[in-house]
Amino acid sequence: MHEAPISSIASAAQGYVELYGKATTDKPLQTPYHGIPCVWYRAWVYANQQNPRGMDHLTHNRLLEYTESQSAFILEDDSAQCTIEPAGAEVIYFQARTWRKNNHRYVEEYLPANQSVYVIGQLDTRKDALNPVALNQKVSAQLKEMKSKPQQLLNQYDHNLNGQIEMDEWEKARQDVIHQVKSEHEMRAHTGSFVLSKPADGHMFLISAKSPTQLRAQHKKWLAIFLIIAITLLVLYIVQLKRL
Repeated sequence: MHEAPISSIASAAQGYVELYGKATTDKPLQTPYHGIPCVWYRAWVYANQQNPRGMDHLTHNRLLEYTESQSAFILEDDSAQCTIEPAGAEVIYFQARTWRKNNHRYVEEYLPANQSVYVIGQLDTRKDALNPVALNQKVSAQLKEMKSKPQQLLNQYDHNLNGQIEMDEWEKARQDVIHQVKSEHEMRAHTGSFVLSKPADGHMFLISAKSPTQLRAQHKKWLAIFLIIAITLLVLYIVQLKRL
């Protein structure tokens, strides 16, 4: 956490970064059993069974089903949006619900939608290629719109002023539309789309419902507790050695 630079999405450089913003989804996502709106979930179903050793007063849980969402979600701050691909992430400080029904135990852990989320991982900018099929579709749509406005089409491409569009004039219009579609796509692709995912080099990939400030404060608190315990044990050990 201390190694990664804190960035806004728009100004973030590609690489290992940490981001903080509101989590949303383009497509509605819900937990599988309670239908709670979320951006990520994992869920278990356990069956309560009698202890196999025949001890009636003891039971054990048998896992019947486990599921975890793999759908990407959107992280948004004041500057831009970023797609988060959660596969392989360590997700912490999520919300959880547990309940029992018909001798089964259901557990759901999830990140609620429209709430702030902190992420740290590998940020890349991806650019979508304009394939021939997509190009033809966009060009056809533009030409169809031009045909729906015949007077405007004549004013722009009737170069010999005979009141109709000749084949060479129509070809000129088509080439202009192709150039326009490609230029618009290149302009949109120049900034690319931000995608944050699991680093390939083994660095931590973290998604948390707590802010980085809260996480650091909590980690420092636990570090202080562990140091106190370690020092106490060391003192007790030294005292014990002196008594021997």
